[in-house]
Order: sequence, then structure tokens, then C-alpha cells
Amino acid sequence: MIYIQISLLLLLLISSILSPSFFTVVTAELRKFDLHISQSQLDPDCFGTSYPALLVNGQFPGPTLRAVRGDEVEVRVTNDADVPTSIHFHGIRQYGTVESDGVPDVTQNAINPGSTFIHRFQLIGQAGTYFYHAHVGVQDDTVQGAFISDGYTPEKNTGHLREHIYQDGPHGYDDEFILHLTEWWHQAYSEREDLYLGGGFTHDPSSDSLLFNGRTLHNASEPGQQHCEGHTVFDVLPDRTYRMRVIGGNTFRTFGLAIKGHNMTIIEVDGELVHPYTTDHLEVTPGQRFSVLLHTKPFDPRFLNGGNMFAIATAYRYRSRGSGYTENGYGFLRYVDTSQMLNKRDSLPSPLSGIQSTFPRIPNPITRDWIWQQLRPIQSIAGKNLDQPPDRTLKMRTWSVKLPDKSTRYLVNGKLSPMITNMFDLSLATSSSELDDQEDPMLDQFTLSKMESTDGYEPEIGTYPIRLNETVDIVLQNVKSGRNCLLHPWHTHGHSHYVLASGDGEYVHERDQSIRNFPHPIYKDVSAVYASEIDPQTKGCGWTKIRIHADNPGVWAVHCHITAHMLQGKMFLLEEASEWIDKFRRYK
Repeated sequence: MIYIQISLLLLLLISSILSPSFFTVVTAELRKFDLHISQSQLDPDCFGTSYPALLVNGQFPGPTLRAVRGDEVEVRVTNDADVPTSIHFHGIRQYGTVESDGVPDVTQNAINPGSTFIHRFQLIGQAGTYFYHAHVGVQDDTVQGAFISDGYTPEKNTGHLREHIYQDGPHGYDDEFILHLTEWWHQAYSEREDLYLGGGFTHDPSSDSLLFNGRTLHNASEPGQQHCEGHTVFDVLPDRTYRMRVIGGNTFRTFGLAIKGHNMTIIEVDGELVHPYTTDHLEVTPGQRFSVLLHTKPFDPRFLNGGNMFAIATAYRYRSRGSGYTENGYGFLRYVDTSQMLNKRDSLPSPLSGIQSTFPRIPNPITRDWIWQQLRPIQSIAGKNLDQPPDRTLKMRTWSVKLPDKSTRYLVNGKLSPMITNMFDLSLATSSSELDDQEDPMLDQFTLSKMESTDGYEPEIGTYPIRLNETVDIVLQNVKSGRNCLLHPWHTHGHSHYVLASGDGEYVHERDQSIRNFPHPIYKDVSAVYASEIDPQTKGCGWTKIRIHADNPGVWAVHCHITAHMLQGKMFLLEEASEWIDKFRRYK
């Protein structure tokens, strides 16, 4: 990471000498990457016991992939492990390249052990913070890494003097770093898959640790922790502006995140630049990404006497067992001088004494929708027809049931997802002969489907067909089906979407179709459906309405980004303009 940052800085300094505008126009390139998925044993929280895990290029998180808006990208994924896998590029819309979306049984077959799959796509109009992760079982616990698409624009200032080194739209900053959240369980990932999909499932087990960039200390008071890398530390210089990219690689819980003594200014959500919004905390659901600007403090003599450490802490949100700080999900900002930056360490072997007394305050949620209604996109939404009625509205009502074999599955509008059997079979496949018997992915089976039910469902291959260039509203309806009504973060493949509205209880189209309580919708790919008061008749307990424009023919998954829920069927498929898929293919 240090090498990459210094290299970028040297590149920009050279550019300042050669170009009076400091920045040169970057021509789109073909960027090639190789990812190798391998089996290993991992103890990232220094618990003292290692568990089976998959790694990307021998590391966790996987290597950061970096490209520039407009680039073509080629990623060769080789499966050196002994189980099938796949890679999804989360947030990349895959215009004309649905075959590279990475969803087994939908856009491709899983990558068998010993096999290689080549993803190729172009970053059309996309710059920001993304990531890649496995889309088989719960492999995304460890098979994930950052994917950054840069969108630098020329600096408006004339001459060589600049206020900041980097410029993205109207936002300037001096350097950047990534804070990548992941959860870790003290259990083999195959055992967790069996739990979620088998008959013994009763509730989602919380993770044992929350990791910052792949590490933490599970329990710092335990002996034998001295050998551990410890908590992640980000070294910063005084009186600078940093871009902190936050990646919600967590796969279950939603967390609040704050930094002691520092506010954060949100400038990007899911690849969409927004007007600066200053907050004292973030709310990070699974799959969500942010960029925030951190303005570091001026030099203070106390930095020389141990006062240079500021805790980055996390807290539970929307948890039935209560809120409060996570047990070990924290790291540090550390103020250093320039000479120390050249010799910096990125971890601490042990926490500071009494560290929780120095944690920042993270407020509990008060209202539905956090601060989402207050954020405003940089790009104008004029002409997006967000105030016009849609061509169709799909209401997707999901709840969990117990099947005859005692397993737990989610129903979508009363139907089992067509993915359920395939996912379960894939997780149980152990021999090469079983793997070779995989059916063709749904993308290769598409038909010119016609809707045969009032809710828009096409039963032949289990999709919701939509037509080219339609404006489609999707109502994501929460239903209480267990002990509690839960928050569910929904992710759209193949599209970003606009959140138009949200509400309590049950969505009733005749009553609620005109509600617009998001005045400045942001174009993002993860949106939460928050739990609300429960409708006593229907058990509906909160809804969110999103809008997409059907301009990307393909078969696209839409699912809850809590991995266990997706495996249990909280997922549906949009069959978008299937007759146009071949015509739209970027690579024939």
C-alpha cells in the first residue's frame, strides 16, 4: 500500500513539471489483473486457532485493483482451491458484459477447482469505490478486495501551485487510504454454510470479530497476543486532507463508525459523488461504500507525548440484543511527522490501556433512513424522470418459512427463489464429476418470456421480465417472520438505482404510489429496508421503493446483501430485455 501511494505521488509530481495544468488527460487503457483463489488456514483476530479460509493471491483482504474511468478491465480468476468459486465486481454495472457479473447459475457456472474464468468489462461512466467478492456460499468472508476506479479531473487552479494533490470532481485531497470492514467467525466456512442451509438453523449467529483491513485482536487480555499484528493503524500528517474509502465488506451486521475528535465529510456513496455532508459517524450496511474527507488537526505538541492516537471505533446498530461498541472492531489514526511516514507501521501489537474511555461517541439510530434523505448528488437529477410515474411497479414481499426438511428459506412473493436448489447443490458438490454436471447458467437459457402472473413473475425460468428502456419501480417489502423485524440491505446487479421513498408497515400501491420522501435521490447500488412498526394484519414492517432504468439487457440478481439471507433465498432475478442481450454484447 505504501509503494502504491508513493508511486502515485511521484507520477503526479512528474506531471506537474511536464504539464502547466498539472494533470494530463488519461487515455483509456486495458488493465489486466490475475487473481488466484487458494485454500488456507487463517487466524486474523489472533484467537489462537486457525480456521479454513480461502485467500486471494495468498492474502486477506485480496489485492486492491485500480483502474480509471473508461478503462477496459480484464481479470483472470484461477481457482487453486478444492471447492468451486466465483468473483462478482460489486457495483460495476457491466454494460454489455452480463457474462462477467460473476453469479453462479445466473451469468456463468462456478469456477471449478483447477479452472480459470476471464472477466472482461469496461468502466463506462463509473468512478469511485467498489470491491470484488466471491458469490458462492459464505466464501465472501475472506474472498474480497477493493476495486478503485479513479475519476480525476483537471485542477481548476492555474500554474503549478495547487491546494491539494488529488482532485475528484469538486473534491480535493492530499492522500487517501482504505478502511475495509469484514466479519470473522470462529468456525470453518463450510460448517456455517451447512448451518444456514440445513435443518438446524434457528437464527443468524453474530461474528466473533470485526476486522479492519483483515485484522484485530479478539481479546487483548488473553496471553499470547504479543505475536499478533494487532489493530490497524492509519498514519497521517497534521494539517492535511485525506480521502478515507470505507468498504462495507461485512456480511451480516450493520455498524456505526466514528473517529475520536474528527468529523467526516461524505463526498461519495457507491461510486456517486455527492455534495459535501459533514457527520460525526457513518452507518455501514453490508455492501455499502463511502468516501469521506478527513481534515487532520494542526500540529500539537501533545502529539510528541503520546497524544497522537485517535480511536476509530464501531458500534452495533439495529441489533435485537442491544447497541453499544463492538467488542474488538476498532483501529487508530496516528499523527506522525514526515520522516516517520517513510518508516511507518500499519498495525499496533496491543491496544492502549483503557482504550474504550477514548472511543468516540456513536449515537444510536433515532429515525428511519439515517441521513440518506439529506444527501445530494453532484450530478443533476434533472431529466431523469424521477417525478414521473413508472412504466411498471414490482412489489417484492419476502419472508422466511420452515420447509418440510426443517430448513429455513425465504419466499419472494410466496415463491421459492429458483436459485435455492442450485446454491445448495453447489455447496455440497465435492467431486469433479458432480461439478462437471452443472447445468448451463440461466443466461444461456433465457427465453422471450411473457409474464404469466399478476406480480410480473415468469415461471418457466423463474424471472421477472422487464422491457428495454422501461422505467421500473421496485418496492422492497419487509415482513416480520421470526422473532424480530430486521434491517435488510438490498443490492442491485447490473444497475445502480434511485431511492424514491420509504415507509412504515405495508406498502399499499393505491395509497402510497405517489410518496416521494427522498428529495435528492442518489444513484447507488445498495439500499436498506429499515424495520418499522408492524402492520397487525399483514405483518409488513417497512418498505423502500427504488427506481431503475432498463438500459442494460441481461439477467440480473437483486438480493439482500446479508450473505446468509441470500443463500436462504432472499433474492430474485430481473430478466431485462432478453431479446437484446446478444445485440448489446460488448465482446462477441
